[in-house]
Amino acid sequence: MSTQQHPTLPSIGEINHLSLEEFMQVISLLFEPTALLASRIYDARPFESYDQLLDKADEQIKQLSPLEQLEVINAHPRIGESATKLSELSRIEQGKAADNEDAVLLKWAQLNKEYEDKYGFRFVIFVNGRSKESLIPIVEERIASGYRSVELATGLSEMVDIARDRVKKLQSAQSAAKI
Repeated sequence: MSTQQHPTLPSIGEINHLSLEEFMQVISLLFEPTALLASRIYDARPFESYDQLLDKADEQIKQLSPLEQLEVINAHPRIGESATKLSELSRIEQGKAADNEDAVLLKWAQLNKEYEDKYGFRFVIFVNGRSKESLIPIVEERIASGYRSVELATGLSEMVDIARDRVKKLQSAQSAAKI
């Protein structure tokens, strides 16, 4: 579902007729590779809009067992992870390198380990154009004060927010390309 230059989304009409494998590629573009989630929403087609698809994904995520939720959240890359391990969209979302990028990445490696040691899953946040450095106080606060169940629900909700933003940006880019 992507071209050489930038990923693209099929129309909602096309999504309703994709094979499971093709559908998984679209869901992976939006949520990162998560066959479990894709297979859960595949049978809910047809969808009338991407909003409806994402609402169904959100509903399905909340109905997953705790172990299945861990599988879905851990599909998301870590903030500050090596660019070779990030999807194209995650690389774009995590932004440009800061002047002190090496120090920021070292700090994120430490914070990711602390978070994962405490909660047992990856920290996920809707970056929304913020720098990696500006997110450090947020993860530090969540490590210090969070509860596992709240953190898991928050991270999964953030994944849906990320997917919604990705749909909006991809559709906008595709519309602009047609002009």
